[in-house]
Amino acid sequence: MDPVLGGGLLMLCGWLCRLLHIWVASRTELRRTEMQQQGLSERVRHLPPGSRLLERPGSVEVVTGAQPAELRRG
Repeated sequence: MDPVLGGGLLMLCGWLCRLLHIWVASRTELRRTEMQQQGLSERVRHLPPGSRLLERPGSVEVVTGAQPAELRRG
């Protein structure tokens, strides 16, 4: 095989592997985000009205149902 052709094919294979890696990593991140949202939805669904849920890592604050009096004044 011609060295130039072999080098070109090797570069193409490297580029395709990198592209595949980026695609798999982005799909994994998307799936992780979906799972986190699903978990948050499940936790909120089981809370009584007026409850407050704080999550530090995602900086999420959820208040369910009717708001307590101290939240309405603020």
